Amino acid sequence: MIAKSLIVCIDDDQAMLAAVARILRREPSFDVRASSSPQEVLGWIATEEIAVLVSDYDMPEMTGAQLAGRAKQIRPETVRILLTGQHSLETAIDGIHQGEVFRFIRKPFEEFILRSAVMEAVERHQQLVALSADRQQRERRSALREALEAEYPGISEVPSRDGPLEVTADPWAEALALGVLGLDDRLER
Repeated sequence: MIAKSLIVCIDDDQAMLAAVARILRREPSFDVRASSSPQEVLGWIATEEIAVLVSDYDMPEMTGAQLAGRAKQIRPETVRILLTGQHSLETAIDGIHQGEVFRFIRKPFEEFILRSAVMEAVERHQQLVALSADRQQRERRSALREALEAEYPGISEVPSRDGPLEVTADPWAEALALGVLGLDDRLER
């Protein structure tokens, strides 16, 4: 069974919040939550893997850009979308600077535009999670190499003869000549 992507919607206008949530719930691959509380949303982001945050820009407690910025600090791979009735350059700049917003959608919007943007955001979220996993693996590998080097100085260095190491045409025969058992051409298969 494929896990559904968790989408969180926030708006201080209850009718708009209900409409956005209803539109997104029609997509079977989405698990949709709705709230009018930025603190509740930040709590969800801190404790769960939220794929996409769909936020109104103009809210009383904090702007959508401020919420996006805080969400980015807590969980950078959560992709952020802002809905706004005031499509101005200042709004866009604020969203970009504070929360690296993925998309801006102007109200009123067409349902397919919202669903398409959220589907693209889910794809971006999956990419970011994969990149994060790769980065974490590289960091763990580097930490392990440093720990081994600290415990066994020189272990990560391969001493070379006076020049570059050469791989012979038949390394398996060379291994046998050196008395290394268990190495033969079956390892290449």
